[in-house]
Amino acid sequence: MLLIKLVQRNRALRSESAVDSDQQAAWSDEWFEEFSSFRYLPMRRLLSGEEEEYWMQSTDGSKYRREEFRAERRRLFRGYLKLISFDFGRLSQGVRLCLVHATEDRTVDISHLVSLEWSLRKLLWQAEVSLMFHWLGVKPVDATQLINALQGFEFSLREIRLSGASA
Repeated sequence: MLLIKLVQRNRALRSESAVDSDQQAAWSDEWFEEFSSFRYLPMRRLLSGEEEEYWMQSTDGSKYRREEFRAERRRLFRGYLKLISFDFGRLSQGVRLCLVHATEDRTVDISHLVSLEWSLRKLLWQAEVSLMFHWLGVKPVDATQLINALQGFEFSLREIRLSGASA
């Protein structure tokens, strides 16, 4: 049942992102108001060893079914990574727009966002590399740090935009 819900959620996320490619890449205030990094929270459990063991026990799964389950979970995880990367690109555009439109010196705020941006890029890269080894049975990928970094980036950008609007 959980797998079915995850597949449905992944399809919903994919259809949300399947808009015109010209519109996809552009930052907009409307997009930012509707954006929430909380939509990535289910990603934390996708490659969880506990989830896999629960599924195996509840379905009396064979080795083949386990590999099938793991492959589907990796596919879903990779889809989430693509969406995070896309949303991160848009958020990065927002940082650049804040820098361009700043009416006062925002050097400290912007340097904080740039630092968060580099941390998030590193975590995305690490997740991709870890995912490549997941099929070998290596330790599951933990998406918690990646999601926390994305949330921190989003919240910091919101704070800077709000403080700039009230100034």
